[in-house]
Amino acid sequence: MKTNFVKITAIGFLLFIALLVNTKPADAQQEKQSYMQQKEQLAEQGNYHIEQQKEFAHQHNELQSQKWQHGEQRKNIEAQKIAFITQELNLTPDEAKVFWPVYNEYDTKRHELKKLFRGNDDARKVDIEKLTDAEATQILDNQIIEAQKLLDLRKEYHAKFKTVLPPVKVLKLYDTEREFQKILIDKLRQKKQSPPGNRR
Repeated sequence: MKTNFVKITAIGFLLFIALLVNTKPADAQQEKQSYMQQKEQLAEQGNYHIEQQKEFAHQHNELQSQKWQHGEQRKNIEAQKIAFITQELNLTPDEAKVFWPVYNEYDTKRHELKKLFRGNDDARKVDIEKLTDAEATQILDNQIIEAQKLLDLRKEYHAKFKTVLPPVKVLKLYDTEREFQKILIDKLRQKKQSPPGNRR
């Protein structure tokens, strides 16, 4: 009986040792797999962040390119406007020398005012039928304020234009500005309507 107990204990001990010996490699294998999985996950996350950075850089470059094109387009329009006004008003070199600094100052201030008003343009895009009386009143009042500020600016520079150009040319200046704006709008409309391959 004692011998059987010793045999059973010895066999149990050997099984326990065998189990320990076999378990350690299994644990090590699991740890290795877990480590490899974590490494792969980190690598995937790293690649994801790299792709995000690339996408961000691409979008940033696109935006910069659009800004540059917009800037170039604006410079081109300004150059055409100067040539158009100079020709239509038949400015002499002396007149051009004193007129353009005043006109450019006026044009810059006008653009600055329009930039300030741009936020109010969003209010005009809403469905008028859904506006409250207070909202409609605010939009109406803003329109009057904008018109008044632009009129005040025009009055100020109207007086200045008369000091550098004959009255007939000042009168013609306003017609020429409207004419150039009309030509510009027509060109943009034609550009939108033409097929992409024909746009320049």
